[in-house]
Amino acid sequence: MIQSPTIQAPAIQPQKTPDVLIIGAGVFGLWAARHAISAGRNVLVVDRGQVGGGASGGFLGALMPHMPDRWNAKIQFQFEALASLPEAVAALEEDTGMDCDYRRCGRLMPIRAESSIAEIERRIVGARENWGERFRLERIAPPLADRAPENWLNEAKAPAGAQHDDLSARLDPRAYLAALKAFVEANGTLCEGVEVVRLDEGGAVLADGSAMDAGEIVVAAGWQSYELLQPWIGELASAPGGPIGRGVKGQAVLVEFAHGDDLPIVCSDGSYIVPHTGNRIAIGSTARDDWDQADAFDPRDMGFYDRALELVPALRDAPIVERWANVRPRNMLKGIGHEPFMGPVPGHDWLSARIGGYRIGLAVGHVEEALRR
Repeated sequence: MIQSPTIQAPAIQPQKTPDVLIIGAGVFGLWAARHAISAGRNVLVVDRGQVGGGASGGFLGALMPHMPDRWNAKIQFQFEALASLPEAVAALEEDTGMDCDYRRCGRLMPIRAESSIAEIERRIVGARENWGERFRLERIAPPLADRAPENWLNEAKAPAGAQHDDLSARLDPRAYLAALKAFVEANGTLCEGVEVVRLDEGGAVLADGSAMDAGEIVVAAGWQSYELLQPWIGELASAPGGPIGRGVKGQAVLVEFAHGDDLPIVCSDGSYIVPHTGNRIAIGSTARDDWDQADAFDPRDMGFYDRALELVPALRDAPIVERWANVRPRNMLKGIGHEPFMGPVPGHDWLSARIGGYRIGLAVGHVEEALRR
C-alpha cells in the first residue's frame, strides 16, 4: 500500500475529547488502539495518509528471530513477541472474522563453508538453552533434497548444508492491517487524511491550523514520528543535540510462482524470499540511507532480487506482479539504539511513543510495551 499524499482535511470534531489520540495507522498505531480499546478507553486514530501507507503496508511479511547464541534482553523480548504472536493474531481473527494469513513456516539459511559449522553448532546449543522445548534450530547436512523442498534452495549456494529453524513465520501485512483497521473502526474512531504537525502539552495541532485535546497522545507514525517527538524527547538522542532517529528506505518485489503452502523462508546476504498463499512469493529487501521520495521504487537497486534468483533459480521465470518501496524508522536513542521505543516519554505523562525496532516492527507490534531498561 503506497503512501498517499497529505490531504488537508477539515478539522476533526469528535463528540468528546478522546481518552487516547493515536497518531499513525500502521501496525504499531493500530495495535496501540486495540490495546486501549480493550481497556475500555475512548480512542481516536489519525493518519496523514491511509492505513498502512508507510513501512507497515508492504508485502514481505517475514517474522524471524535473532540468532540464539548471543542472548540478551533485546533478543529475549523479540523471542517472546514471536512466540506470543500466533495467539494475538488468532484473537484478532476471531474478533473480526478476517484471515491474516499467519503461518509458522520456518527458515532456511545456506551454509557456504565448512568453517561456519562451528558457529552453527553454537547457535544450536543456544536455541536449546534459550528457546526451550517449543522451537528447534538444526543443521541440515547435504544433500538438501533429503530435507528441503525440491528446487527451493540451490545446493550450489549451500555446499555445507543449511541452517533451519521452526520459529520463523510469515504473515500477510496487508491482511493483518485490514483486520486491525476493522477492529478499530468497529470499536473506536479512525480518520485517514488528517495530518498532525505539532504537539502541545496534552494536545495536537493539525495541518489546517486547528487544535484538539486528548487525555493521552501516542505517536506511532514510523519515521515521521521523529519530527513530532524531537522537541519532547531530544535529550534521549544518542548524540547530544542530534536527531532521535532517521528513515531508511527499503524495497521489495512480489512474484507469482505456483507452490504449495509447505515452503520455508529462505534468506542469505540480505535477501529474503518469503512464500505466501495464492502463489505469491515476496522478495526483499534493501536498506538505503540516501533517498528522495519515500514510495518511489528504484529499478537500479535490485541486488536483493538478483541474489534471490541465485538462491532459488526456480524463480527466474516468475513474473514480477508488484514492486514496493517505503521508509522504515531507525531509532537513534540513548540506551536504546535502533531497538523499539514503546512506552512513556520521560517527563511527559501525557505522551508516549511506539516506534518500531529496525526491521522487526511487524513481529513486535502487538506487544503492549517494550522491555524495561
